[in-house]
Amino acid sequence: MSDHTPPEKAPEPEAEKASPTEAEKTASAEAEKTTSAEAGKATPDEAGSAEAGKATPAEAGEAAAPEAVKSTSPADGGRRSSKRRRLSRLGRRRIDVVAAAVLVLGGITLTVTQTGSAFADPDQVAGKPVPERDVEPIVAAALSCPALTPPRLAAQLMAASGFDPGAAESGTRKGVAGLKDTTWKKWRPWNGARRADREANILALAHHTCELVGQLRAKKVEGDLWTLAVAADRAGFDATVKANGVPASARSYVDRVSAYAQWYKKQDPFRPTTDPISAPPSTPAAIPVPDEYVSSVRAAGRICPTITPARIAAQIMVLSGFNPNLRSDDGGSGIAQFTPRTWARYQPSRDATVWKPKDAIPALGTAMCVLSDELTGLSGADPYTLALAAYQWGPDAVRQANGLPRANVPQLAKKVEAYTAQYETDKRLVTRKTTPPSQPSSPSSSSPSGGTPTSSSPPAPVVTSKPAPVNTAPNKPLFDPDVRYQIVNAWTGQVLELPGDDTSNGAGVRIQFWQNQRAKDQFWRIRPSKAKNHYVITNAYSGKSLGIEESAKENGKKVAVLDTDAADPNQQWAFREAGDGQYHFINRNSGKALDVLGDDLGPPREDGTWNGYWIEQWELQADALDQRWVVSR
Repeated sequence: MSDHTPPEKAPEPEAEKASPTEAEKTASAEAEKTTSAEAGKATPDEAGSAEAGKATPAEAGEAAAPEAVKSTSPADGGRRSSKRRRLSRLGRRRIDVVAAAVLVLGGITLTVTQTGSAFADPDQVAGKPVPERDVEPIVAAALSCPALTPPRLAAQLMAASGFDPGAAESGTRKGVAGLKDTTWKKWRPWNGARRADREANILALAHHTCELVGQLRAKKVEGDLWTLAVAADRAGFDATVKANGVPASARSYVDRVSAYAQWYKKQDPFRPTTDPISAPPSTPAAIPVPDEYVSSVRAAGRICPTITPARIAAQIMVLSGFNPNLRSDDGGSGIAQFTPRTWARYQPSRDATVWKPKDAIPALGTAMCVLSDELTGLSGADPYTLALAAYQWGPDAVRQANGLPRANVPQLAKKVEAYTAQYETDKRLVTRKTTPPSQPSSPSSSSPSGGTPTSSSPPAPVVTSKPAPVNTAPNKPLFDPDVRYQIVNAWTGQVLELPGDDTSNGAGVRIQFWQNQRAKDQFWRIRPSKAKNHYVITNAYSGKSLGIEESAKENGKKVAVLDTDAADPNQQWAFREAGDGQYHFINRNSGKALDVLGDDLGPPREDGTWNGYWIEQWELQADALDQRWVVSR
């Protein structure tokens, strides 16, 4: 106790009260009677259900009281907070009842219908700081529907697990998002996503919430749709529809999630910003590109005109500071900080790894070229800026945001821009600019792709072999089933083969590009399938036939050899004429065309080739030169 106790303040005189009329006395008595009766009962918020009454891991660790209540004792602060909320609700009830009585006295009949969380605590409740590795996934996932925002999604995660994936509420809810197994199975965002993957769980929760929002809107349930979706996840969709609002069993939980959302709304990562690409407060001096990485940076910077060596160097500087052994909390690995999901898309060959700069740096160049091409025209913004945003946030998030997501998070685009000018002065990264030839160049004996380009522009189309003669007679196969053929890409000039030196003869092996060495596994037989006008393409060395991995139908899925089955639609290919003796190979199962990663990109290897690069399927693009193939002997 302080030795200096402040003097007590003299009580102010009470204002003179007017004598109540008999009607007012009666109304006041009725109001007090009603309030006393309600005060003696447990409210739905206090009673709850068995599930809502249990302390979740987030509640058990919730020591902080609302910001309006300061306490030096976490436990005491929690009790004060709970007590104050109950008193606040009772106070509001008393006001509502008295107001109703006054309106009745005035000849007005008042009908009050409560939907949703009628007595939700308006005060914010402090949650745990969002882990840095979860900020970007939350911002990106919150773009899934307009009803969802980053603070709301963060609040759901806080209530579900306190951001601890091991703090499952029960055997039925698991992971950082507290999803039930059935929900995870339905909303797992991509093939191969693991239950322990934080980003996948956050995105699955967002999609699940948005689906509930849409279903509740269709049922015309009254109230805030996000609040109702949280309730439906907790108490069940049917129960929420039946209650036409938040069921009593979920009200306490929904109140807590809403209070968390109010708090997260004021935190730095999620406070709204008007400039999504505001510059970082300071930019450290650029690290010169280490000599051992210069050739890889140059190779990555000549794959397409948009992505230059200086831009590649600046991006690597921001991502890793040229540290090839960096592993980040957000899942990024290696010098280019590829996440597992991104690497699965851009891994060039079976032996490539994120930990080898000679693999990762050219793959970064390919990724940036592909992203800048895919996002061209979006919101009228610079495609390169959008590509950088897509590398940070994911292309889906950039499309949903119609540009860069707005969040108080350092934007990769602005940070890279700050370094690019410095690397443009590095003479080692400057490539000699030449005018691309207007006609296809003849390949040299050492490089079927026409040699190493000396400019940042992609090479002109190259065809290394003459088309084989085809049978034009009606009801006859196009190609002789007993002849061995080579399949040459009209853009790269390289042939399809099996990896290794005539050693891969098993099923499930991905095919790849290589320089034409006329090796045994670089030859194929083309025979009619069980489907009319479709063919099975079988490797002459292994006896296995071309198909899409997992019989997938999505763009970007890789091409492999499978145990031959002429009746399998996944192994049946149509040959559509593309002119000049070239064909589009169309898979019957997926309807997609045999393709090379990217859109007519230059060679990604330092030696100017595509050696070892995998082949994939993509939607047919008639003007894409890398979707054209030549069948030669």
